[in-house]
Amino acid sequence: MARSVFEIVGPIMIGPSSSHTAGMARIGLMAYRVLNMQPQSMHLDLSPKMKTTYSGHRSDAALFGGAIGFSESSEELKDVINIVQKMGVKTSVGFLPEGSPQNTAYLLMTDAEGVSHSITGTSVGGGSIIISAVDCVKISLAADEYHIIVWSKGKLPELEIPNTVKVQSGTREDGITVSSFSSIMKIDETLQKELETLKDLEKISVVMPVLTYGGTLPQCKKISSCEEVVKIAQESNLTISEIAIQYEMGRSGNSEEEIVELMKKQLKVIKESLKRGQEENKLLYGLASGKDGAKLMQAVNNGDTISGGIVPIAVAYALGVMEYNGSMGCIVAAPTAGSSGIVPGSMIAVQNEFGISDDKILNALFTASLMGVIIDEKGVSFSGSVGGCQGEIGVSSAITAAGLASVFTTDPVKIVHAMALCLKNLLGLVCDPIASPIEVPCIKRNAVGVANAFISADMALAGITSFIPPDEVIDALLDVEQRLPTELKSGTIGGLACTKTAKFVRACLQQ
Repeated sequence: MARSVFEIVGPIMIGPSSSHTAGMARIGLMAYRVLNMQPQSMHLDLSPKMKTTYSGHRSDAALFGGAIGFSESSEELKDVINIVQKMGVKTSVGFLPEGSPQNTAYLLMTDAEGVSHSITGTSVGGGSIIISAVDCVKISLAADEYHIIVWSKGKLPELEIPNTVKVQSGTREDGITVSSFSSIMKIDETLQKELETLKDLEKISVVMPVLTYGGTLPQCKKISSCEEVVKIAQESNLTISEIAIQYEMGRSGNSEEEIVELMKKQLKVIKESLKRGQEENKLLYGLASGKDGAKLMQAVNNGDTISGGIVPIAVAYALGVMEYNGSMGCIVAAPTAGSSGIVPGSMIAVQNEFGISDDKILNALFTASLMGVIIDEKGVSFSGSVGGCQGEIGVSSAITAAGLASVFTTDPVKIVHAMALCLKNLLGLVCDPIASPIEVPCIKRNAVGVANAFISADMALAGITSFIPPDEVIDALLDVEQRLPTELKSGTIGGLACTKTAKFVRACLQQ
C-alpha cells in the first residue's frame, strides 16, 4: 500500500511511542477484529530487542488495549491494565526467539472454553503496521482494507468473487484451513453469505479497516521522488500542498473536502497538545522534569535567551509537546511520537510570530507530509529501532523545514532543498535511549530538530541549495540506516545508554 499523508502528519495517538505504543495498539485492534473473540487470557510475545523498552513504551498495555477494542487514540490506554484485570482477563508477556523481526508481536488469545487463536504483526514505524500471520498461517492483512477471515475444515470450494478481492489461505497443524478475502472496497455481502453457508465452516470474521482515512486504491499513482514532484509542480502550475492533496485523493478515493477536514483535525490536536505541553506534565518515569518547555518559555519571556527570536520559542513549544507525549498525552506523530514536538513547535511558532492563517499552516502540513511520503517510498524507516534517530528526528526536522519554507515561497525547488539541507545535517543520528521510557534523550533531542529546520529553511529561502541532490540525500539516509550498528538502534546499549548514569538509572528502574 502507498503511505497516506496522514501517516506522516499522524496518527493522532496516545503517547509515548508511535512504533511501540500506537503500532502495538493497532496490531491489538486488528486482533480484536480478526479473531473476534472474548478472551479469558492473553499472552504476548515481543521482539527480543524490546525487552528493555516495552514497559516504558507501554507496548503491552497498548496491545492488550487494542485486543479489547481500544484504538491508538483512546484515552483508556492510560489505564488499560487495570481495565483488563477488572474484566477478569489474565495477561502475560514473553519474548520471541533471537533473530525475530524488529518490532514484531505475537498475541495468543484464549476464551473461556479453552479455544485459542493468534495473530502476528509488525510495527514498521510511525504507527504503521503489517499483519503477517493468523493462527501461525502466513496471511498478510493490511490495516486499511476490508477482510473476511474464514476458518474451515479442508480447502474452500472455488468461489466467484470480484477481481478487486485478494485471496490467501493456509493450513494449521491441526488441519484447519485459514483463508482471507481482502479488498480496498467493502466486500459484497453475497460473498459473506455464501461463505456462511459452507458445511465445513468453523468460524468467520468480517473485519472493517483499522485506519480511518481510506485504503490505497489499485489505480493509485505513487510519487516517489523530489525530482518528480518538482516536475509536476512546474508543469502543472501546482503548489506542493496541492499535489499532496491530489495524491491523497488518488490514493484513498476521498474528496478534497474530506482530506482537508482530516488535516484540520490533525491541526486541532497539534494546537491542543502544544497548549497542554506548556503546563506541567507528569512523565511516566520522571527522568525529565515535565516542565522544561515552560521553563524555556519563561526564559524567553524574561529576555534571558542567548539566541533570541523565534527559535527558542519553537523549541519551548516542542519540548512541551514531547513532555505531554511522555505523560501519555494525546499528540500527533510527525512522523513518529519520538519526534512529535518538531512540526507542532515550529509551525505554531511561525503562525504566531507572523500572523499566518490556519489555511496556510494546513498547506504547510500537506507539504511536509508529501516530503515524508517520498522519503518512505524510497524505503527509509521511521523507526529508531530500525534506522536510528535519523529516521525520527532527522526526518521530522527535514519535513518541517520543507513545510516552513512553503509558508514563504511556492518555489518547489527551494522547498525540496530545504528538506535536503536539513536531512543531511542529521545523517547518522543514533537512537540511544538510556532506559525503557521515551524520555532521555528523546525529549530534548527535538530541540536540535527544530533549530535545524529553521536554519535549513532560511538557507533554502535565501537560494542556497544542497550540492547533493535531494533524492540522493534520501538515498544516503537509507544507506546510513542500513549500516548503523544495531547497538545504536534503540538497544539501550550504545551511545548515551552506555554511560555510568544510564546504567545506574536502569538498575534503579529494575528494582
